Amino acid sequence: MLISIFDLIGHYGPVISFALTFYSIIHQIPYLTAFVFGSILNIILNMYLKTMIREPRPENQIEYIDHNPDYDDLTGFNEFGMPSGHAQTVMFALMFLFLVKGNTPYTYAVLFISILTIYQRWKYNRHTVRQLMIGSAVGILFAWLVFHATYTYLHGNAL
Repeated sequence: MLISIFDLIGHYGPVISFALTFYSIIHQIPYLTAFVFGSILNIILNMYLKTMIREPRPENQIEYIDHNPDYDDLTGFNEFGMPSGHAQTVMFALMFLFLVKGNTPYTYAVLFISILTIYQRWKYNRHTVRQLMIGSAVGILFAWLVFHATYTYLHGNAL
């Protein structure tokens, strides 16, 4: 199967969106720090939720660059699909960037990458639509929480 550039961007979307968001807010040190630590906590939250919910990934996944012939033997949080870690991660970066910078070319770039990522995870049957929606919602809500906690710390009052 021919892999398109859009599939590659979607597959590596979490890394790309992290890098773009990092670069975009690099001069806003308190928010940059919150974004980095929030990203780490977001991944830990995803692992925790997958382990607690234990919803399997869809069957009949389409082979891709991350294909593992021993996929059925995976243990730990990676064997579960709820919530989608890719969707949660890209939406965390998108929401955090939007809250810090508003509408910028970087925000639109991360939005495009987020859409490609979510589509790629669905296209290759890595997640159900529900798993992608829940992952997206968790990422958005967690970004909002991290941003508002940072804003409150910096300004002494909530928005």
